[in-house]
Amino acid sequence: MAITLLIIIFLINMVGALYLLMKLLKLKKEQAPDHEYKRMIDRMSPYLWSSLIISVILFIISLIVG
Repeated sequence: MAITLLIIIFLINMVGALYLLMKLLKLKKEQAPDHEYKRMIDRMSPYLWSSLIISVILFIISLIVG
C-alpha cells in the first residue's frame, strides 16, 4: 500500500514537471518576453500548490500505513 502511494506521488509530480517543461519549451521557441514566463508561473501556481499538498498528504499516509 505504501509503495503504491509513493508511486502515485511520483506520477503526480512527474506530470506537473512534464507539463511545465512543455510550456517552457513552447515559450522559448516563440521567444516570448519575460512577462509571459511570469504569467505562466502565475497560472500554474495553484496547480503546483495543490500537487505539493496532495504529495505531502499521501507521503504522510504512506508513512503511517507502512
